[in-house]
Amino acid sequence: MAADPAILTEGISTGYGRHVVSQRLSLSVEKGSRTSLVGPNGSGKSTTLKTLARLLAPLAGAVYLNGQDINGLPTRQVARQMAILPQVHEVPAELTVVELVEQGRFPHVGALGMLRRQDDDAIEEAIRLTRLEEFVHRPIDTLSGGERQRAWMALALAQQTEILLLDEPTTFLDVGHQLDLLELVSSLNRDRRVTIVMVLHDLNHAARFSDRMIAMSGGDVVADGAPDEVLTPGLLRECFGVEAAVVADPKTGSPMCIPYAPIHSGSDGRELNE
Repeated sequence: MAADPAILTEGISTGYGRHVVSQRLSLSVEKGSRTSLVGPNGSGKSTTLKTLARLLAPLAGAVYLNGQDINGLPTRQVARQMAILPQVHEVPAELTVVELVEQGRFPHVGALGMLRRQDDDAIEEAIRLTRLEEFVHRPIDTLSGGERQRAWMALALAQQTEILLLDEPTTFLDVGHQLDLLELVSSLNRDRRVTIVMVLHDLNHAARFSDRMIAMSGGDVVADGAPDEVLTPGLLRECFGVEAAVVADPKTGSPMCIPYAPIHSGSDGRELNE
């Protein structure tokens, strides 16, 4: 466990109303680290991220943000320390890109709610980093899915927080923009020591762009460690129900999985055409 974690959970249970997703989940996220939550659909990874971000209150236990119980902190204080790119976005249709990104500065504005020069600088930088300069005055509802995703990423970046939570950030993006976004996240971590926690479906991206992978299944953590410790053929069988090889990426050296076939009930995994 990190001596001074950015995020710490103590025995949290997560879920929605009476539907419990995870129980007695304890995690510690080190400051300046890059962590990916992976697992099959319904494994609890997005619910866990929402609970870390205070979008969901834990059913039991506590989440600590920089040593303080997150559920006892004012919303503006949380938003100055942590930004989240959620999986589902709702926004007024007529809002433009720049108007959306401006929302990221509201935790920092003064008593009169006026944007200052440093706020304008943060907004301009967020738009530049996400390559949205040509779209700044376009209404959000006229953008493609990938362009909207980049606009929401710009909103999160404009908050200029020390912690960034990303729930499936590469959704709707083509492969080039996926790599752009993940390289951007890595540069924020490397150059500004931003703590990153992200939910990723692409296991190879998780292994390449994370220091730590947490694999979940059925609401439980089944593996937690460096990518080469977590991304193994055994984990892929246990968590995802597939037979796969794991090799070293020839360029980066990170582990890379090559799935071959699903494991069906009563199958030994060799019946590829059934």
